[in-house]
Amino acid sequence: MTSVGQLAVLSILNWLHLVAVVVWIGAMTANMLVVLPVAAATLPPPVMGQFLGALMKKFRVIAYGCMVTLILTGFLMMIQNAGYLGLLKLENAWTIVLLVKHIIIACLVILGIYSFEVLAPRAGKLAAKGPSPELAGLQARQMKLARLGLLLGMIILALTAVDTAISALP
Repeated sequence: MTSVGQLAVLSILNWLHLVAVVVWIGAMTANMLVVLPVAAATLPPPVMGQFLGALMKKFRVIAYGCMVTLILTGFLMMIQNAGYLGLLKLENAWTIVLLVKHIIIACLVILGIYSFEVLAPRAGKLAAKGPSPELAGLQARQMKLARLGLLLGMIILALTAVDTAISALP
């Protein structure tokens, strides 16, 4: 591929990758800092439960789409990077930071799948029965995991900044 063609392909991949990051991490941030606090302050518990159930169904599709986009575009960009030396060849700072980032990404993906596929359906069933200590405990766990997910997302962004800086060095 010509250098202009390669630049075009890498630019498109990077753009798609950045859009997926902005949408996924941005939605997590908006949910934690805006949507959940406002919903908790203004909606009665049964309505809030319905609202959050509907929101999470919509967010689930978006999050999974972002996960797939990030994995595909990230892999394709990684193998094109001059710092990439091969699978588990940790011979430079770029690959070490990338490995740590990928481990954290895997944790975030697992956390997301667990939240969407295990906790959310359980919370929905409990919420249908009305308020209970079990529901309150599950909702508290969901909030802790949501905060952890946001923290992991911010760490991933920081590691991305480090790898980008490393790539920019002469």
